[in-house]
Amino acid sequence: MNVALVGSNFALKGYLPVLKKIKKLKLKIICSRNIKNIKDEINYFEDLTYEENWKNIFKKSIDLIILAVPPVLQSKILSHNLKYKKKIIFEKPISHNLFKSKKIVEGLKKNKISCEVNLTYLNHDLFEHVKRIIKEKTLGRVMKYKILWEFVSYDLNKRIKSWKTNEKIGGGVKNIFLTHVFSYCEFFFGKNKCKTFRIKMIKFKNLDYKKFITCNLINPNSIEGRIDVFTKKSGPQKHRIRIDFTKGYIELFTKSKDWTKDFTLKIYNKNKDSTKIIRSKKNIIFKDGRCNQIYTMLSRFLTIQNYTNIDFCLNAEKINYKIN
Repeated sequence: MNVALVGSNFALKGYLPVLKKIKKLKLKIICSRNIKNIKDEINYFEDLTYEENWKNIFKKSIDLIILAVPPVLQSKILSHNLKYKKKIIFEKPISHNLFKSKKIVEGLKKNKISCEVNLTYLNHDLFEHVKRIIKEKTLGRVMKYKILWEFVSYDLNKRIKSWKTNEKIGGGVKNIFLTHVFSYCEFFFGKNKCKTFRIKMIKFKNLDYKKFITCNLINPNSIEGRIDVFTKKSGPQKHRIRIDFTKGYIELFTKSKDWTKDFTLKIYNKNKDSTKIIRSKKNIIFKDGRCNQIYTMLSRFLTIQNYTNIDFCLNAEKINYKIN
């Protein structure tokens, strides 16, 4: 499968290393403004060409396009692809505007275009393990859940003016981080609705949090959950998910510099009065945890092509829109 990669930062740090490892994917075109900084890495690929204009990609013999670009540009490329029907993988949010996101998803489904949204946690081994516990009712019925995520965002805390800090064009805490949480909550519990929501600036001693967000969700199964998200200037990424069942509870948590790695799953069964600890696979192939999840996603995409992740992402965008 011939591949075109479009993007600069995450495209080169997240996707490029993975494309070296999957033999069935042949990188043929790269469209990036940072091409000069990675000449040595690019030399690895045979017959690789460089395109300045992304529209030229559609004139080439390409089977799969991978996007890692800002939402405004991404929506243009996705809309353009509805005519060409190339297989395509892209980032969240789908676009900077919910109306455009709906139109794009509608077009992708109508034209039966094979595609995938890169929602990191839906490709994580321990998140998939939690999904099995819920589905198989190993610990009985889910009663409630609580999520706490403390993350360090360089752009947000340094107030760097870019799309990543501008909610109107697809950036900000809700679009970049809460989309992940809303997506894996739907993955676990079903389609959610937002009950209450609040955002405020808050400071704690020695921690200096920049923003504090609380969101309460509920779904058709009457499972209620609370999400607390903090941005902070420094320190480790902390992510903790607690799910209470009728027969026990589980905790999925990490405290790491890499927000996708070093997760531990604690499973407590009160009927057996036992606790089981499962740790995530460390450095499967790549040092950067995001690359490991991308490897899983691309490997799966080659064998099982579906639209599941698109709906997760679109539903997360709908919640974000309502709480604006």
